[in-house]
Amino acid sequence: MIDTLPSLRFKEFNDKWTKCNLKDVFILHYGKDHKLLPDGRYPALGSGGVMRYVNSYLYDKPSVLIGRKGTIDKPRFLSEPFWTVDTLFYTEIKSNCIPYFVYSLAQKIKWKKYNEATGVPSLNTTGIYSIPTVIPELAEQQKIADTFACVDSKISQLIEKQRLLKEYKKGVMQQVFSQQIRFKDGDGNAFPEWKEYALKEILLLQSDSLNMGDEETYELITVKRGFGGVTSRGYFKGKDVLVKNQFTIHESEFVISKRQIVHGACGLVPSELEGAIVSNEYNVFRPIKELLDIDYFNRFATTPLMRRAFFINSDGVHIEKLLFKTQSWLKTKVHLPCLGEQQKISQFLLSIDSKIEGVATQLEQTMQFKKGLLQQMFV
Repeated sequence: MIDTLPSLRFKEFNDKWTKCNLKDVFILHYGKDHKLLPDGRYPALGSGGVMRYVNSYLYDKPSVLIGRKGTIDKPRFLSEPFWTVDTLFYTEIKSNCIPYFVYSLAQKIKWKKYNEATGVPSLNTTGIYSIPTVIPELAEQQKIADTFACVDSKISQLIEKQRLLKEYKKGVMQQVFSQQIRFKDGDGNAFPEWKEYALKEILLLQSDSLNMGDEETYELITVKRGFGGVTSRGYFKGKDVLVKNQFTIHESEFVISKRQIVHGACGLVPSELEGAIVSNEYNVFRPIKELLDIDYFNRFATTPLMRRAFFINSDGVHIEKLLFKTQSWLKTKVHLPCLGEQQKISQFLLSIDSKIEGVATQLEQTMQFKKGLLQQMFV
């Protein structure tokens, strides 16, 4: 039994909401093939997003787009002319509804519940039209629509701010590691010129081997691709750890997955993983402290120069089966600033990271706020 009133309303409204089905809210239209259309300025969309831009449009009024096949649970809203292909329905909103209200309502619906296929997720017009809902009068719809438009605008602004900060960080890193940007010491004096080192001169390969007890509990780690960092795999009894050749790792050591490094699987051991263990499928390094700040090196490892070094020092015939040649990699020559400038660079990049994380927190909070509103302002 569907409820007829939401739990949160604007105080000026007290009329009952009307029970109906989505067939009373909009008319569904199928998309069409775009391949023969010349390029242009109108977006041609499928259920996965914008595919290209074409010189014609199918519809030029505000519309809610609903996936017919593929991604069926990510409705979109467009108020400008557009074209859709056959994997994406577009809607003609009826006169009893405000388009952005309908878009917000569509985000509350659990679309996967109405999936008609066992393979690729699919929706059909009959199933969509039969979905029950309740709607208020136009004035209350408009108030709700304005509220969600404001929240969505804030989310869009935060996403764009996050994107710009990441682009700024990327550009700064390129300039810093190519010495286009230099730092000065606390007295305003220039740091010394960068020096060339082989990696084996600044990194120490560790082999803190461990004799495991069958009944003792150990925390194992994994290293995420895409420079995603070192994380826990969970806790295991010694007898349940298949690879017996294990090593203890310590905070701020640099870990490389020998089979995944071409995918950026490396990073620093965080404090909470002090004393965890890894197998000989990983390399663990400590810095020569007089020469290398390990946080600087962790950032330097993400540069194109180091990505190339990881790749050319890996052997194999398939990208998923390459094996890292540690000793060969350690011969790689790099230019390194003095320790003081390394620390300045790390602190500067950390300040940018803090801003990015701050925006990410704001974005998550705003998205959770919207999720709460969707639950309370719709039935």
